[in-house]
Amino acid sequence: MTAIQKLQDFLPDHTTAALITSEVNARYFTGFNYTDGAVLITKDTAYLLCDFRYIEAAEKSAREDVTVVQFRRLYEAINEIILQKNIKSLMIEEESVTIATLSSMRSNLSAELLSDCGLSAKIRAIRMIKTSDEIADITRAQRITERALTELLNHVRPGVTERELSVELEHLIHVYGGERIAFELITIAGANTSLPHGVPGDYTVREGDFITFDIGSVYNGYHSDMTRTYAVGHATDKMREIYDIVYQAHLKAAEKIVVGNTTADVDLAARDYIESKGYGEYFGHSTGHGVGLEIHEDPRVYKTDSTVLMDGMVITDEPGIYLPGEFGVRIEDMVVVSGQKSASLAELPKELLIL
Repeated sequence: MTAIQKLQDFLPDHTTAALITSEVNARYFTGFNYTDGAVLITKDTAYLLCDFRYIEAAEKSAREDVTVVQFRRLYEAINEIILQKNIKSLMIEEESVTIATLSSMRSNLSAELLSDCGLSAKIRAIRMIKTSDEIADITRAQRITERALTELLNHVRPGVTERELSVELEHLIHVYGGERIAFELITIAGANTSLPHGVPGDYTVREGDFITFDIGSVYNGYHSDMTRTYAVGHATDKMREIYDIVYQAHLKAAEKIVVGNTTADVDLAARDYIESKGYGEYFGHSTGHGVGLEIHEDPRVYKTDSTVLMDGMVITDEPGIYLPGEFGVRIEDMVVVSGQKSASLAELPKELLIL
């Protein structure tokens, strides 16, 4: 079944339709990226409503199973379909519709609005399972990121600043085909690596530092996410010890990424190992998350999450240890869930590299 068919199957009857107004979900169901309009999905038809600015591009780019409708006034166009299809109720995305928009919808639409119908949760569940085309786009974004980082490593030396590395890496991502960076790049060194989401600044890389790259790019709307931690010049015995613990935790989590296990199984494999080595209090975030049209999607890979892994999910495996005032280590790959032998999308080595 296509994503549209899965959502149509969720609709209880022919008098109920789903109104999608969030940009990311509209793109997901129609294949067309735009900033003003809506998607209306009934039991038998998916409508993409857009104005004059987008109509030509929409007619060329939207999926074949989508009917493109040009509007002058959005709510009037929706009401015309409501009347034509005898729609009595509209499911709306309760997680993304603002109070102001909800009030406007109630004032202008001629159908009952269902704001507690579980539409957002259903869409999240559908989006968790990636198609082969989605996985191909995520993989392409990963390759762009890897190529950019590989070239950037030639510029990593004592004296360069975190900010300079961030700027150059963003430039390289664009050069190699990325639409944009997937998030604000994390290129941090020295004691700053103890900050899981540290912001690149004016710190100057020094001999003996760890340097962490938590980076990603976007291709055709789909994100990549990868973290590598390197040592500059040399690494102390303690740095090597912590790196190896994180590396082994990463591998243990990867072993649990198989169909039928839960996301909690994955998280606990890494977390229990790190705790067994005495560093549990220094691993404070989840082991991973879903990736797709957004950098953070369902499922959450954490010890309290019971999502069952299924073929086609793409999740990250990113344990870390962060020692305040000293350094931190994180290693992250995206992994495609596939039967009993899931596949990492990363090709760059994970063993400790001394730059």
